[in-house]
Amino acid sequence: MKHTRASARPLSNPEVVVNLWAYSGEDGTILRLAGKTYVLQGNDADKLALLHQLAKSDFLGATWHKVPANFSVSDPVYGVMEGAAQASMLSDPKYHDTLFSPLLEHLARTVPEQLSCVDGEYKVFRLELPQEPLLVSTIVMENEDGTLLPMVAC
Repeated sequence: MKHTRASARPLSNPEVVVNLWAYSGEDGTILRLAGKTYVLQGNDADKLALLHQLAKSDFLGATWHKVPANFSVSDPVYGVMEGAAQASMLSDPKYHDTLFSPLLEHLARTVPEQLSCVDGEYKVFRLELPQEPLLVSTIVMENEDGTLLPMVAC
């Protein structure tokens, strides 16, 4: 086994950032959402580049959440489907924020606690999700053949 030498890498302004996913059927109907927090450092461009890279596959490790009940979609065959949204809504910031707001609140509550030892005493702390977090939203297409295809912005 090859050993590599470790060196201290102090964190510089760690920030809680978020990847969000909306799962869409081929008809554009969204029935579930997912999200994941990360703690990253660096400038916003570097953080966004890494979030886009992670968006391609990390949705497979994210827990699903329901679309908020106040969203509904009218379908000519099935009628009104409550707890559903249309993929086209994601481009409107108002709908995007309302759709993901409950999930972001959940993610903010679940950022893990950490410990820091100061002068021999442990202190608990938790990084906070910013009011307007840096985030990437990705639609995951759920094709009828079972494939999941993330539509990642370049």
